[in-house]
Amino acid sequence: MNSILGDTNRKAEPSLRKKRGALMVYEKLRDDIQWLRVEPGSALDEVALASTYDVSRTPIREALLLLANEGFVQFLQNRTSIVAPLSLHNQAAFLDTFILLSRGLIRAAAGHGPVAPGELSAFVEDYARGLKAGDVEAALRAQLGLYRHIADHARNRFLAKYFLEAQDASVRMKLLYFFPHVTAGDRDQAVTRLRAVVDAMAAGDADAGDAAVSASILFETQVIQRGLGPRFGHRMALDPEDNS
Repeated sequence: MNSILGDTNRKAEPSLRKKRGALMVYEKLRDDIQWLRVEPGSALDEVALASTYDVSRTPIREALLLLANEGFVQFLQNRTSIVAPLSLHNQAAFLDTFILLSRGLIRAAAGHGPVAPGELSAFVEDYARGLKAGDVEAALRAQLGLYRHIADHARNRFLAKYFLEAQDASVRMKLLYFFPHVTAGDRDQAVTRLRAVVDAMAAGDADAGDAAVSASILFETQVIQRGLGPRFGHRMALDPEDNS
C-alpha cells in the first residue's frame, strides 16, 4: 500500500509543479500586461517566455489561455499570440457596465453601515500624493486599493468578483488615456471626487455614495474624451495665404 501511495505521490508531483508554474507565469505576465510593461499588440513568444520564467512551454501555454479568457491575450490565426490591443470600439459598453457595478458595490457596502474614515482616507491621501508627484502607478494602485477595501465591506462575493474584474480591465485604459491628459486642475477634481466617495462611505449614505462614484467615473470619462480630441489640426489654415 505504501509503495502504491508513494508511486501516486511521485506521479502527482510534476502535475502540481506544472500548476504552480502556470499560475506563477499567469500572475506575473498579467501584472506586466496590466501595467503596460508589455505594450498592447506585442507578440508573445512562448520560447522566450519559457526562458524568462524558467519553465517549460506547457505552463506558458496554460497561462496564455487563462489570460486570453480575461481578454489580456489574443490568439491569431497563424497560432501566434499577442497582448490584446486596447480597442475603443466597446469602451462605451464597458463604462456603462463599470458604472453599474460601481454603484451596486457602493450601495451594498453602505448597506452594512458606516466605514471608519481612517480605513479609507489613507488611500485618498496616497492617491493625491501620487498624482502630485507624477507617480501614476502609485496613484492608480491607491485608487484600486480603496475600491478593493470597499468591495470587502460590501460582503457580496458575486458583486465584488465582477466589479474587481471590471476595475482590473480599466487599468490599461486609465494608464493610456486618463493619466497622461490630467491637468493640475483635473488632479484637484479627481482627489475631491474620490474623497466624496470616502465621505459617503464614512456616513453610510448609499445615495451619496452612488452619486459620488458615478460622478468620479464620469469625470474620468470626460478627461479621456478630451484627451482623444484633436490637438491642432482643426486650427491649421487651409489657405496658405491665410496667416490668421
